Amino acid sequence: MNNEFDWIENCYQCYNEDNWISKRDYRKTVVVQGDHNHCLIDAKRLSRHDYDDSEKQGYCSTDGRIWFCKDCFEKIQKRHKLSEIKNTIGTIENALRNNSNVIISLNNNQYFLKNENDKIVVKHNESVKIYDDILSMEREQQFYGKSLREIIDDIFIGVV
Repeated sequence: MNNEFDWIENCYQCYNEDNWISKRDYRKTVVVQGDHNHCLIDAKRLSRHDYDDSEKQGYCSTDGRIWFCKDCFEKIQKRHKLSEIKNTIGTIENALRNNSNVIISLNNNQYFLKNENDKIVVKHNESVKIYDDILSMEREQQFYGKSLREIIDDIFIGVV
């Protein structure tokens, strides 16, 4: 093998028979269902639990069948331009309006959002903040030191 990317490329080519990987769309996602998933390429554990040597976020195909860790997806994405659907603030707003819980993650550091009695509750570490509505949360809440609009392209989003 010529470089460290060769084994990832070889694995990708093996699994992509009949465009099994490339015909799907992918999204930055937090693991919210089941115990864990594994990256298709390097088998890294992606889990909602705090297991040693696992991550809470990765890229998942929109049909839920394929998971990649962040590193493998970024390497494959550079070469094969897999289709990535961007997360939007609308995704978060719709989930909260439908009383779903939302997890926002960056570098496995998570915020938990939920609609509780028509108030938006944001939990992060030991901090809890309550907002009257989505607009006030978006205006006042800082995620990773930035507004939601500034950080939306970087974060991983899970809806439960």
